[in-house]
Amino acid sequence: MSWYRKNPLFATGLAVCTALALGELAFTFERWDASRTTAKKLQERRIELQAMTELRPPPTKAVSKGIETDLAKALAAAAAMQAELKGRGPAAEKIRSAKPPAARTDAYFDLATYVEKLRELAKKQDVEVRAEAARFGFSAYANEGPLPEHMEPVFRQRQVAQYLLESLIEAKPRALLSVKRERSLTKSEREARIAAAADPAAAIAVDSSDSGPDYFTIDSRMSARVAGYLDTLAFRFVFTGQTAALRLFLNRLAAFDLPVLVREVEVDVATPEESVAPASNEEPVASADQSSAASVLLAVDGASSKPAKAPAIPTPPAASRVATATPIVLKPLSKYTVTVEFVELVPPAAPPAESAPVAPTS
Repeated sequence: MSWYRKNPLFATGLAVCTALALGELAFTFERWDASRTTAKKLQERRIELQAMTELRPPPTKAVSKGIETDLAKALAAAAAMQAELKGRGPAAEKIRSAKPPAARTDAYFDLATYVEKLRELAKKQDVEVRAEAARFGFSAYANEGPLPEHMEPVFRQRQVAQYLLESLIEAKPRALLSVKRERSLTKSEREARIAAAADPAAAIAVDSSDSGPDYFTIDSRMSARVAGYLDTLAFRFVFTGQTAALRLFLNRLAAFDLPVLVREVEVDVATPEESVAPASNEEPVASADQSSAASVLLAVDGASSKPAKAPAIPTPPAASRVATATPIVLKPLSKYTVTVEFVELVPPAAPPAESAPVAPTS
């Protein structure tokens, strides 16, 4: 302290010089660190640029324009496919504009009207409806409407089932044996099914709960359902008839008025209990060479099937036999089991909402 008092100016100058020296050292270190960081970033950019020059195709303006054009085409194609999966024509518009019932009573009468309309259509088209199909897949609601949480999914199933059954009945099968559908699921149950898709044990547990005359479970390997993208409603119809009925039914579905996919078609010979003699008002058409094939004809009155002598009247023999004989072997009826799926797009999940900042408390 005595030295500082004796030389105050020298001591002050020495302190200032020391501070300046330390500041210079700090500034030099900061510049060196910044230079090193900049050099590192420059090296990374050079590596990135070198990688970009090796890209195929190279990132030029022409390539960028081509990518934008391809992207626009892909988006247009995706929009067209999404529009197709929403259906078209009056059938799809009717389903989109229909409002689900607001009460269980309304839902019950909606299903009752559905059953009555299909019975009238079946009677008009001369299609026999067996007891197993008398409620057309909704026998669980023969006496009361669905529960409130199931009214909307059941109503939607009823709409799709009505379109499918009207298409089938208009194809004129001989008899409708069975109508089954997947169990209707609420929104929470559908989300649980999607979550269980990755767990086979959980999926089996869910599937095994579907029991009853109305329900069936489609094989997951056959289904078009894709968790998070596509959801489906599956239906199964069992009916008897000729091949023409199946062909007309499938052609009607192929028009794609509704996005319905045929997943499986099984064909068996109908048993005697399932077969009913077809009622046809059309007369068989005789060909010229049938006049010498009387052995394949059987007289209606039970007379001998041996070839008969030509009549004395100038009527063609073939024409006279056609009027009084029927073929011994009739076309057998087949039993068809057709499984279809109505496809629905799953809307994309909403992005998670950002949490609002918490205001500081004073």
